[in-house]
Amino acid sequence: MKKKLLWFPILLLLISCSKNETGKESSDFVLFEGYVALKKEYNGKRLLVINDITKEDISSMSQDEILKYAANHDSFLFHVDEEYYKNINVGQKIRVWYTPPVQESKILQVGAEKIEVIDN
Repeated sequence: MKKKLLWFPILLLLISCSKNETGKESSDFVLFEGYVALKKEYNGKRLLVINDITKEDISSMSQDEILKYAANHDSFLFHVDEEYYKNINVGQKIRVWYTPPVQESKILQVGAEKIEVIDN
């Protein structure tokens, strides 16, 4: 009976520290939510995601206006793989999970680990 009690906490610890398909622990991820404002192919595939913007704002702004807006608001430029890039469109609301560190610039940049579309 004592052996069974000893294995229970070890098993529980192993389950709670499980890793996802990328090999990283889920507790390492940070979640960001916002609207896709731009898609860019520059040094890879990138999505500009801004938290406090609307679809209407995105459609009424030029690319330069969007970039200026993003530099002064809660936003990220996410490096994404080909599959995400093809399946996500400007104006969609998405959730993006990423792991630090973040490359600091006018607009924060980081690789996206997982993306979920919330609203088309």
